[in-house]
Amino acid sequence: MKKLKLFCIFAPSNALTDMKKLFSICLMVTLLTIAKAQQVTLNIEGSVPTEIQTLTLTDMVTQQAVDTIIVINGHFQCQRNTEKNQFFSIGTRGLTFLLISDGTPININFNKGALKGSSLNERLHRYDLHVSALDMAMQYAYMAQDRQKLDSLRTAWQKTMKQAVVENADNIIPAYYINEAAYFCDYDEMKQLLSPDKPYYNHPLARQARTMLQDYELKMPGKPFVDMEMSDSFGRMRRLSEWCGKGHYVLLHFWNSNFAPCRKDMEHIAYCYEMFHDKGLEVIGVSFDTNKQQWLRSINELKMVWPQLSDLKGEMSIATEAWGIHSFPANVLIGPDGIIVASNLYNGALEDKVEELLK
Repeated sequence: MKKLKLFCIFAPSNALTDMKKLFSICLMVTLLTIAKAQQVTLNIEGSVPTEIQTLTLTDMVTQQAVDTIIVINGHFQCQRNTEKNQFFSIGTRGLTFLLISDGTPININFNKGALKGSSLNERLHRYDLHVSALDMAMQYAYMAQDRQKLDSLRTAWQKTMKQAVVENADNIIPAYYINEAAYFCDYDEMKQLLSPDKPYYNHPLARQARTMLQDYELKMPGKPFVDMEMSDSFGRMRRLSEWCGKGHYVLLHFWNSNFAPCRKDMEHIAYCYEMFHDKGLEVIGVSFDTNKQQWLRSINELKMVWPQLSDLKGEMSIATEAWGIHSFPANVLIGPDGIIVASNLYNGALEDKVEELLK
């Protein structure tokens, strides 16, 4: 080892240059070897109804079609090199199969709705069948205006999404379901399901969930409120600091007049304002609308007598980044000292929390 050091110190400059080139070549070969090791062959074959002439292979990350597969006499075959653990769907508009490129050949029978392959793909197929059945049942319940049935199915759908993540903590399947499951998890659950040691943590499909976790952290209890300036419903520029940190509790309510759940949630906001405003609660609405007239009309229709702010930029609102708001409705409860007390309190949880604090 010492001889190598002496050689490096006293070697001519051209020798040093040659060594640098050799090191660069070795590094490149290593990187190429690693990259190549992540490539697998996606090999799919199977049978379809004879009237089907083509199938489409779609990349589930980009949502773009990457191949059109010709069907001959009811049979098809597709073979291509892909990144390992990439998600694809294959099929027609009426029926598709979800799959993962893991290097194991896959056989699909569209006539029977069956898939055979690795244990990973067969497990994914079972989840996909269950979710698809719930999706279809929810559509029928919606068309029938059966609200009770729809709520029950939605609960089952949410449970299935969570199970797909929790039951597969040691493989890549959760990458496909984590974005949806994230909407039904609190911060502690999200932190656990999206810990960096999970095999699906860095998957491109989980990018949205990782962003949501970061957004949760912006609204964590114990953090100071983030100030911002917007126009109110009378056209005056206002700052959150006019209310926050002034000795009383402030409920920030993020909403959009185009979104039905926001209108339903408004009942709870109105109740809190009516019951607790005189006891020290301020409510500030922050709208993600883009149409000023529609925004003002909704304020009047819903009888929102508390201050309302908006920059009328929709999802491009400054509140999106400042407060990590990507779904509606959302709320943040700020203490008298300007420190966040709680966030995303819905239904009875909001009233209970406010009542507890203002006893």
